[in-house]
Amino acid sequence: MLEVRVVKLESDVSHIRRDVEELKADVKSIDRNMAAVLEKLEGLKESLAKKPLTDAVDKKISEAKLAVLLGVPALIAIGTTAYKLIAHFYFS
Repeated sequence: MLEVRVVKLESDVSHIRRDVEELKADVKSIDRNMAAVLEKLEGLKESLAKKPLTDAVDKKISEAKLAVLLGVPALIAIGTTAYKLIAHFYFS
């Protein structure tokens, strides 16, 4: 009876060893994958650090809007003045 139990234990230990070896291989694979993921995340972090902040972008947009709002009437005024001058000197 003892011999049967020992044989069963040896078989179980053999299966456990095989499973542990498979787990070791899986852990190594996961380790490599995690290293690659961490490297990519670091690259993303560096890339995001170079991007302007939302406040900076909003400020640039506001400045561009102001330039357009002030620039368009100025261009219209210059064009109207040029037209009036040309009309006054050439057509009067």
